[in-house]
Amino acid sequence: MNKNGNSGNAYSAWMIVAGCFSGVMLCVLMMWLTSDDLSMALGVSAAIGFMAVCTAAVIAVQCTLVPYIKIRKAALSALGRHGISAVMRDKTARTCYKGIIALMKGDVVKAERLLNEALSHADVRQNQLFCVEWLEHIYEETRDRAKLLWCYRKAVELAPDNPDAQCVLGQEYFSEGSLDKSMYCFEQAMKYDPNNGFPYYSMAKIHMIRGEDDKAQELLDRLVSINESHPLVYEELAIFSAMHGDSEKSEEYYQKAILCGYRDPEELNTRITAILEYGQAENVTGEDLPAEFYRRVTREDFER
Repeated sequence: MNKNGNSGNAYSAWMIVAGCFSGVMLCVLMMWLTSDDLSMALGVSAAIGFMAVCTAAVIAVQCTLVPYIKIRKAALSALGRHGISAVMRDKTARTCYKGIIALMKGDVVKAERLLNEALSHADVRQNQLFCVEWLEHIYEETRDRAKLLWCYRKAVELAPDNPDAQCVLGQEYFSEGSLDKSMYCFEQAMKYDPNNGFPYYSMAKIHMIRGEDDKAQELLDRLVSINESHPLVYEELAIFSAMHGDSEKSEEYYQKAILCGYRDPEELNTRITAILEYGQAENVTGEDLPAEFYRRVTREDFER
């Protein structure tokens, strides 16, 4: 986001206006110096001046007023169908509206302050979640992982029955190595939406990391019955088969993942090959496993 975008547009607009007037004045001066008919020169000069003023006004409006209106219109749209009435009637909505405008202008500090203020005043869960969602946009923009994690936790605290919020938090815990916390979130997501395949997929990965292959296999089999056309299902089955040295099964699942639209077949094939070749190598230990293909689990992972 460009914090000085609007002021830059305004500066450009007035530079263009100044250029127009300078050009007009130069033309008028030349006309007065070269014309024998002063009355005609005066009339033409007035006409040119009027056209220049109109042109300059249009340019100024385009560069300053139009962006101003667009930002406010977008902020109102973000508040929903009744955004205007909400801003007029409700202090929380009005504060949130100002925060969104600040964010769209690139003033992240002001946006964060206003949205946190709106969150503290909101007493309806939907409004609270709305504020948290926009705070997430800020922390994604600033790449503040700690505050982003706070947002994910807050969303789950406000809506523990929301499987999407549980999955987002579970994925964040997984990425930082907090496997127990991650597993709990995915279990909650599965509880509230048994037909959502992502928790099954994620829990299977955790079981595989822990070496609990039977549990992983059970979840993957259930995942196939829930969503047999999802490429991630067959990606995980291909990896699982490769880890157990079954190259034929791994190839079968790999081909199914491609048929289902897996985005990066070459990368998946590289991982499968690395796993199979490692399984056939001699005198190697876990330390030799390529870091991008495997995840090493420490005791701390289980104690969190």
